[in-house]
Amino acid sequence: MQKTTITPTMSPYSTPDFAHASGQVAYNMTNDYLFHHVLQTDKYALKGLVAALLHMDPAFIDSLENRNPIMLGDHISEKSFILDILICFNDGNIMNLEMQVKNLKNWIPRSLSYLCREFDRLDHGDDYNDVKSAYHIGFLDYTLFPDHPEFYATYHMRNDKDYYLYSDIFTLSVIELNHTDMATKEDQVYGIDTWASLFKATTWEEIKMLAQTDPYIESAAHSMYSSVTDPAILDLCRKRDEEIRGDIRRRERLAEQDKQIAEQDKQIAEQDKQIAEQDKQIAEQDKQIAELEKENAELRKLLASK
Repeated sequence: MQKTTITPTMSPYSTPDFAHASGQVAYNMTNDYLFHHVLQTDKYALKGLVAALLHMDPAFIDSLENRNPIMLGDHISEKSFILDILICFNDGNIMNLEMQVKNLKNWIPRSLSYLCREFDRLDHGDDYNDVKSAYHIGFLDYTLFPDHPEFYATYHMRNDKDYYLYSDIFTLSVIELNHTDMATKEDQVYGIDTWASLFKATTWEEIKMLAQTDPYIESAAHSMYSSVTDPAILDLCRKRDEEIRGDIRRRERLAEQDKQIAEQDKQIAEQDKQIAEQDKQIAEQDKQIAELEKENAELRKLLASK
């Protein structure tokens, strides 16, 4: 990427009232609507976040474009909005950022599906050597693999035997917001753990402390403040939160129904087993009766002959 000069000394999205913010935040950036809203409106913060995730200097990012912007202020639903952030760089590479704090038990196929769609962008007749890099980075507030927790994990296609890299242009990463304590020194150098702490921060005092560490994070903090103090945006954050809670309740009800059905199926299977056992016993009794009747018939025949 071509290098440009950026002087990150002060947030371009400064909000004077931010200095007086205190107490609990109404919603933090684990709310995926607020996450998208802040990073869509604040390209300076977005550039800082992307550079941190790629372990590079923001000055080397010439330009980036959000390919799936939401109409800010419009009402939102899963059917009409996609709340991940699809970024296209000036060199054609693609990155998708997604916030998901509830474990819906579908992250692995979901993330692979998203990444494959991002990667497969060649038109008919294009040279396969022209394919660009695709990144999918998910922010999860739960542990994806309970037996293998990690703060920032990156996955590529590798040889099963010796782990030789097949390609580095197909990249899937996961940041577990609940494991900032496991951040490596490299993660800390690029401030990825600080970004994660910002997303989960619940008080303005905590956010102000984090904002002092990095101008890009400071910009995101100001944009977050201006967003949640806008009644229209705050209402949409609330609606999105209610929608997620409602979806979780629906999934829980369905899971409970599936559990009840499974229990009923188990009981029916047990009853079928008992019936089959009874049928077997009856068949055995019928066989014994038939044998006794045969013996009786033979005895009667023998007596008759005498």
